[in-house]
Amino acid sequence: MKRNAILIVALLAVLSVQIPMAHGQLMNSSITALATTSTNSTQINGIVDRAFGIVAGVAGLVIAILWVPIAIGYFSRDLDRKADAKERTKDALIGTIIFVMAISGVLYAVIHYIVVG
Repeated sequence: MKRNAILIVALLAVLSVQIPMAHGQLMNSSITALATTSTNSTQINGIVDRAFGIVAGVAGLVIAILWVPIAIGYFSRDLDRKADAKERTKDALIGTIIFVMAISGVLYAVIHYIVVG
């Protein structure tokens, strides 16, 4: 994030400088090109943020669906079913932690590849 802020400040500094050309004209085409690059970068950041939201939402939905049978087991009147739910809770908790670590690791790798290249 700090790297993006530095790049944006540098880009704004470059955009604010007027470059005189032959016959007193300014080099507007390069300034326009730099502004377009800034807009494209902002759009890419928006796409990445939306992708994060979608992946996080789907991951949350998958985890919620996997926990529903365990929660139903806790509300059962059958003592065997409650005991089974208690045993499955430990396994589900470990599975949830592994799932979250896998999802966050994949997200980190993708963003790292986009930012660093």
